[in-house]
Amino acid sequence: MAIATLTINSCTKQEDEQQAVMQKEKPAATAEEKAIINNILSFKEKIEYINENPGFKSGEQVEVDSAVWYLDATLNLSHAFISWTPMSNFYQDSVFVTIPKTGDEVDMNDLAAAYTELKQKVATVCIAAPGNDKELYIATLVKKEDTGGELTIKTNVTIGTKGVAPGSENPFTYGWYYGDKLGDEYGHLEDTADACTELRDATNYYRSLYIDDDTMLYILPVGEDPYVIINATDPYFINPDDPIPNDNYYDRLLEYQKTDTIYHQIIYEDEMNFYYHSLHNIVYNMIPEDQVKWPDMYGKTFIQVVNDDLKTFGKFDNNEHLIFHQFEIEYRKAIKNGIKGTEPTSIVE
Repeated sequence: MAIATLTINSCTKQEDEQQAVMQKEKPAATAEEKAIINNILSFKEKIEYINENPGFKSGEQVEVDSAVWYLDATLNLSHAFISWTPMSNFYQDSVFVTIPKTGDEVDMNDLAAAYTELKQKVATVCIAAPGNDKELYIATLVKKEDTGGELTIKTNVTIGTKGVAPGSENPFTYGWYYGDKLGDEYGHLEDTADACTELRDATNYYRSLYIDDDTMLYILPVGEDPYVIINATDPYFINPDDPIPNDNYYDRLLEYQKTDTIYHQIIYEDEMNFYYHSLHNIVYNMIPEDQVKWPDMYGKTFIQVVNDDLKTFGKFDNNEHLIFHQFEIEYRKAIKNGIKGTEPTSIVE
C-alpha cells in the first residue's frame, strides 16, 4: 500500500518547482486502496439499510476480527479528521459496546445496531469534551472481552480542537517527580501526574504530523497488532549525543536514572524537555523508519502514545538500581482515499 510521506521543501526553490515536487509526492489512490475504501463503503451501506429497515434480517455472519475492523474503519472513514486540518487541545476518553456472538462470528444485524450505538457514544464524548469547534481526531477499537456469547469492544476516542496547529515549543517550565503520580517539584497535582504521564500527555497533545489536505484513512490491518512497547532499558535508546556518557544525565533518549550514582527522583525542566523532544524523534522517525528493529511498524504513521496508566509508567528496579519508564505506542497504515464524496462529516451532526 502507498504510505503517505511528508517532505519539507527548500525555501529557495521556485514555486513551480515546488508544485511539481508536490504532485509527484501525491499519487492517486492505488487500485488496492480504492478496493479497501469500497469494501468499507459497502459495509456502511449494509448497516444503513438494516437500520432503515428494522424488519429486514440480513442473515449474514461476520468473523469477530473482521467485525472489529469494519467498525473501526467505517467510523474513522466517515467521521475522523486526522488528515484534514491541524488540531490541538486533544481530549481522550473511552466507550464500550457489547455485541452478541455465536462462536467466532457476529450477526450483521447485531453489528449494525452496535455501529449505531458506537456512533452515539462517540458523539457524546465529542460534545462533552472541553473547547469549541471540536471533531473526532481518531477512534481506535480493540477487543476488551470475548466470552462465549458476547464480544465487548473498547473504543479509545481522541477529540481535537480544529484550526490550531500543535506547538513545537518546550512545553515544560518546571520539573516533575518520577513515578507513582507524585506530582510536580512544587508538590502540586498530588496523586494525579508524574514525569512519565506528563511526557506521554504532552506527546499526544502536540502531534506534529499532518498530511496537508488529502483525504487519508489510517487503518488497522486485520489481525495485525498496531502497538509497540518501548522502554528506556533498550540499548537502542542510548543517547549518541550525550556529552558526558554515564554521568546519569541525558544518557538515554528516554527517562533512565541510576539510583546508585545519583538518586534523581525529580526530572527537572531541561531534562523534561530533552525527553519530550527525544520521544517525538523516536515515535515519528526512529520507529517507523527502522525496518530491522521494528519491522511491523515500518512505514506506518504514529497515532498516539496509549493513554493508559498500566501501559505507560515509571518503574523502580531495586535489583538494578534503576528508575526508568516504558510507553506503548499505536501506529497505523495510511492509505489515500481517492473516492469523491467520502469526505468525513462531523460526528455530532
